[in-house]
Amino acid sequence: MSSGSVRLNYFDKVRLINRDARLTIVSWMFSAFAFGISDVIFNLYLLEAGFSEDFLGFFLSISMFIAGGLAIFAGLIADRFSRKKILLGGYIVIFIGVLIQYTTLEPLFLLLSQILYGLGFGFTNVCWQPYTAHITSNEERVHVFSIRYAFFLIASLLGSLAGGFLPTLWSRLGVAIDLLSAYRLSLWIALIPLGLAALSIIPLAVDKPIEVQKISLKFSNIHNRGFIGKYTLAWAISGFGAGLFIQFVNVFFNRAFQADEITIGIIFAINTLVMASGNFVSPAIVDRFGKLGTIIWFQALSVPFLFLLSWSPMLSIAAIGFVMRALFMNIAWPVMDVFFMEGLNKEERSTAMGVINAGDSLSRAFGLNIGGVLLAAGFLNLPFVLAGILYSASIVLFYLFFVKGRDSQTNL
Repeated sequence: MSSGSVRLNYFDKVRLINRDARLTIVSWMFSAFAFGISDVIFNLYLLEAGFSEDFLGFFLSISMFIAGGLAIFAGLIADRFSRKKILLGGYIVIFIGVLIQYTTLEPLFLLLSQILYGLGFGFTNVCWQPYTAHITSNEERVHVFSIRYAFFLIASLLGSLAGGFLPTLWSRLGVAIDLLSAYRLSLWIALIPLGLAALSIIPLAVDKPIEVQKISLKFSNIHNRGFIGKYTLAWAISGFGAGLFIQFVNVFFNRAFQADEITIGIIFAINTLVMASGNFVSPAIVDRFGKLGTIIWFQALSVPFLFLLSWSPMLSIAAIGFVMRALFMNIAWPVMDVFFMEGLNKEERSTAMGVINAGDSLSRAFGLNIGGVLLAAGFLNLPFVLAGILYSASIVLFYLFFVKGRDSQTNL
């Protein structure tokens, strides 16, 4: 069947997904399962160890500051060397960092672990999307990005369930002497799929770096600076909002509604199941509304549910707000990745991702610190309200930059 003569349907395009693209899906799934466990219990683990919410915000922000400060340099490097090799090296560094932070509670070693995690994350985060764009065709690209994220969410769902039930399992088996050790044993289990995520990168095809006469860490490969700058501004404002609350949702449920890790794990699992369902249908939504329509409308639909989450007097209503906000926001995210990649030239993609990730990581890092301070001061709802305002501002900017001013864009 020729894609040039016959319009392919959804399942035809899914079957077109090539071996390397499938391997990226596998690696993402292992990683998602590992961090699904961590997302439920790691914050609770540090709080159980006696650390405060404001320390937690500072601690989590370290890797974001490292990744953000490194991102542009990492992007420049990744546009000139094999992204596959950088991904493998980055995952090894992440594994070492996570191993340290799951094993010791010494502040110095915790600091080292976040530095290592930030280094690994800084490089891998600028490589995944450009590498995927490199190995996929136009026919399969939206489906690869959307389906990979959907399977990522399914694996995260399973990880969330595991994170919710493992501590209780260790306690009932008599393996854990207290809640802290039960959390630690559960986090050690998460190291297994994280290691498999790194191993899944090994069979990937080595992408050829751009051939240049002389390696130069300058921005001479950047051609679409206006497009990149506008996208970065809108994305960074959204990232600031996300930093205020995303990594504290488990703490919020625990503090505001006295939810235990099993309840939190179930809520997180339902959340990821619903998000995965949304991402499986995302390509069909794009076919109907277009990329820009999907990005604008579905992000906008998520904001009221964020306010519902913040104002809810009951855990059940808060959980509905949490799930529905994530559903609409995450339908838009993989489409935003494709929109951004397709607005760039091949030789500038990793550098552009570096610029985006610098803005996103640094803004999230500031958000994490502010969110931690607000939680420690007892303002449990305020981070969600502020995040809703920032998300709304980001959506307005995206509309002004890429919808209203679309006629002035050249590479969209």
